[in-house]
Amino acid sequence: MRTLEDFLPPVAKLTHAHDMIYKPKNPLKVKVLLNHKLVPQDYDEDVRHIILDLKNTDYRYTEGQSLGVLPPGLDKDGKPHKLRLYSIASAFGGDPEFPNTVSLCVKRVVYKDENGNTIKGVCSNYLCDLQVGDEVFVTGPSGKHFVLPEDPNTDLIFFATGTGIAPFRAFLFKIFYKGHQHKGKIILFFGTRYKKDHLYANDINQDLLKLQNDQFKIYSALSRENPTKKVYVHHLLEEKKEEIEDILEKNNYIVYICGLKGMEDPISIFFKRFFENKYKINFTEEEWNHFAKQLEKQHRLIVETY
Repeated sequence: MRTLEDFLPPVAKLTHAHDMIYKPKNPLKVKVLLNHKLVPQDYDEDVRHIILDLKNTDYRYTEGQSLGVLPPGLDKDGKPHKLRLYSIASAFGGDPEFPNTVSLCVKRVVYKDENGNTIKGVCSNYLCDLQVGDEVFVTGPSGKHFVLPEDPNTDLIFFATGTGIAPFRAFLFKIFYKGHQHKGKIILFFGTRYKKDHLYANDINQDLLKLQNDQFKIYSALSRENPTKKVYVHHLLEEKKEEIEDILEKNNYIVYICGLKGMEDPISIFFKRFFENKYKINFTEEEWNHFAKQLEKQHRLIVETY
């Protein structure tokens, strides 16, 4: 009798991720080389591409890992602020025009609490306000599982919202600028509110748009661009159903999800339906949750959401 495990694809081997070199007790001090706004000046959000200098340091990272930032000052209890982790947005070695660097994609966090008071995120505001030449204490690298596969023939399906695009920019820069020689198909489903905040794919910065070719496609979900029709990532997934199912049928894929946690469930429904149709079974909720966990263990589904 077949079990759910019989329907799983084989384990995907992942590239080696670098070990953490710098911890909060011994951080590395680096300088800011660039702090560039990724959205228009009059936009109601502030998102930055920040480049930090790693020249003459031993800081090594793997695409998909995170860098820790130690903001200065003390918290409400009089203790030093704890580090915040940010996904690295550059391939190892840095952006093409900035060698020996590491890049971050940072959104300034500002919101109102229940009493109407303005609350500013400690680290995001600190980073967004940095000037060229300022020094920052960093840790890391952190994270082992959100990395590219060893097999260059693996098809890659990326799902991102907002600043969740950062690790995918790193992946794509490694593939197209660093001679990674990846041969599998690459599809990116990328959700933001408007074209103007479609990070690295808008009028201000076209890093991702420049990479599109027969191998790599971007499907953009702009939820507020058309006031009469909200379009989210899972809507585009349904539109491109046949293309995605063709990839899944080949059984050599990895699905990566990075960004807002709310996008997980609609994506999960799509994949649940695919496996049910393919294997002529009906998952209970418990069975599907177990199966999805097994996909993660097989490194065929890799998720970082918040």
